[in-house]
Amino acid sequence: MNRLEAMEVFTRVAETGSFTAAAQSLRIPRASATTRVQALEANLGVKLLHRTTRRVSLTSDGAVYFEECRRLLKELAALEESLGAASARPRGRLRVDVPASAARNLIAPALPMFLAQNPEVVVELGSTDRAVDLVAEGIDCVIRGGDVHDESLAARRLGALPVITCAAPTYLRRHGTPRSPHELAGHHFVNYFSSRSGRVFEVDFARGDEELSFHVPHRVAANDAETWISLALAGLGLLQVPAGPHVRRLVREGKLKRVLKDWNAPALPMTVLYPPTRSLPARVRVFIDWVVALYATEVKDAEAFVRRG
Repeated sequence: MNRLEAMEVFTRVAETGSFTAAAQSLRIPRASATTRVQALEANLGVKLLHRTTRRVSLTSDGAVYFEECRRLLKELAALEESLGAASARPRGRLRVDVPASAARNLIAPALPMFLAQNPEVVVELGSTDRAVDLVAEGIDCVIRGGDVHDESLAARRLGALPVITCAAPTYLRRHGTPRSPHELAGHHFVNYFSSRSGRVFEVDFARGDEELSFHVPHRVAANDAETWISLALAGLGLLQVPAGPHVRRLVREGKLKRVLKDWNAPALPMTVLYPPTRSLPARVRVFIDWVVALYATEVKDAEAFVRRG
């Protein structure tokens, strides 16, 4: 028995839940897939899979073995890819997770350039604002905003996006335009809360040596950036938000209006995170380099927008 091939087949069966689908993806006969998994179970002396006429599922031993197989196979693939040194041609599947708004308004529009430069890379782009387990979910890297506290991951700084305060014209017509944070009494914010902890983020302002931080009241809050912005567009409150491409476009179109321009809000640090490894796969390395350059341009554009007022 070729143990490595058997592990690859078992892993693909576990991922797809089907011997047929696994065999098709590996381009081997279904009978060969079944035989290799049976040989693997016999060698280990444990049952790895529950088999029914409808589906295949992992046993408790199989679940443990599956996670280790996936980790080992991924490390082996990374090692093989790194042997060609830095000039190796990037190839293979790249799984990335980024905030939903960044995926839609920054990464996706620029991605054709990356794919043209790396024709053998297949990108699977997840777009969530939730915390993800990179190792358990098989994700190569994630982009996140805010301070990074996970010391188990390697990190590369992408820059810091300036943050502006704004509101829909309909809200300002009803409630007035505040000229200072001290005039926020009676106003509502559309707040953002953490999907992990449920904590509602504060609103911060600074001008010169004066710094202010508020737990402002809200009637609505969201934990997804697109929903968060949509609630502000509906006139439900003031919004303190990073000046990304979508927000800049909404301000230019007059759908959002900036307020409190003389008061700065702390910029939002952006970071790309990935599992630490001695041999970073070429596909991951080139994507990280590309996204660093992409965010460098994005931060400059956002800073110029804020300076123009």
